[in-house]
Amino acid sequence: MKSGKWFREKLDEFQDDQEFRTEQAIIDFTERVVAAMHERGMSRVELAQRLGVSKAFVTKLLNGNPNLTIRTMVAIADALECKLLIDIPPCAKSSLPRKFEAKQEAAAAYCHEPAETYGNRKCRKPVR
Repeated sequence: MKSGKWFREKLDEFQDDQEFRTEQAIIDFTERVVAAMHERGMSRVELAQRLGVSKAFVTKLLNGNPNLTIRTMVAIADALECKLLIDIPPCAKSSLPRKFEAKQEAAAAYCHEPAETYGNRKCRKPVR
């Protein structure tokens, strides 16, 4: 078996694994931080100064620190003069793990409030 085909099969095998997808999100975020730094000609030292943290923290971040809070991610985006965007687009029905299907149906039963429009998107207020 060719290594490329083997790798693609292994990659496909783990697409539904939550830990794998988490690592993908961490890598994607850090790559975007590095790209934004590069576009602005910003060094790790300058980013650390803007964040008020040590250069070691920035190095840890760029090595894929899995313990970032959204608050820290927003601070990083602000330091880079960027905006943090977080999105949750729906998965294709066929790729959705079975364990989540029942939870989604149950959650929909609790949406009692009418949808509101925010920008071009319809959103529902959380039920409290």
